Amino acid sequence: MPDIQRVIVTGAPGTGKSTVLNLLEAKGYQVIPEMARQLIAEQQALNSDMVPWKDHTSFGKELFKRQVEQYHHAKEGLVFYDRGVPDNLAYLRRDGHQNKELEVKAKGYTYHPTIFLMPPWEEIYGTDAVRWEDRELMLDIDRALRAMYEDFAYKIIEVPKAAPEERLQFILDHLGLQ
Repeated sequence: MPDIQRVIVTGAPGTGKSTVLNLLEAKGYQVIPEMARQLIAEQQALNSDMVPWKDHTSFGKELFKRQVEQYHHAKEGLVFYDRGVPDNLAYLRRDGHQNKELEVKAKGYTYHPTIFLMPPWEEIYGTDAVRWEDRELMLDIDRALRAMYEDFAYKIIEVPKAAPEERLQFILDHLGLQ
């Protein structure tokens, strides 16, 4: 077993990732929060154009830089990530801003070979100051994430639509944990 085992929990916005990751953290697992939300909130506070809907190219480059820094913050053992580096690249591709240089660099930041994808689930979806995507965009993002993780040769395990505790147990069971 490697010193650090990085596990990605991903999915389109509003699919329950953060809820399950909060439960993992409450159980004592190390959880690395989503960097994109943090960067968007920071840029909005600065009244900056470096947000995905105004300057996605610059946003994607800065997000990549910060995700790489975040990647190196992991301590020993099992670490769960609320999105991985490939998520950012999927969003860039989906919006027509593919960055092949970043995609090549991203190959150097590997995670557990299995990623856990939360599927679109309209019944739990909600919007806020940094999450505004509609149903069609949510589905489009889901397709982009699946394609990117497949391109990076990760095995995608879809987490069932269930109560948060059941979703948590599903992930733990697939990893051979209690």
